[in-house]
Amino acid sequence: MDFSAINKQASNSFHRQRNILKKLAQGQEIQCDSCNKPLSLNLNNNDDNKGLISCQAGCTHILLELGG
Repeated sequence: MDFSAINKQASNSFHRQRNILKKLAQGQEIQCDSCNKPLSLNLNNNDDNKGLISCQAGCTHILLELGG
């Protein structure tokens, strides 16, 4: 089986999410691809080792595992 297409897609997704995180951490406003509402970065969750990037509508939901 050739997994190169799957690996490339996973790599592109990782880099895209990393860039979104960088821009949000710098205070830039990023819009959700689905609903065009602003994405927000929340690092103040109940679990100290988790963060969340999401939009108000809930169509974007990126759970971050922070160092620990």
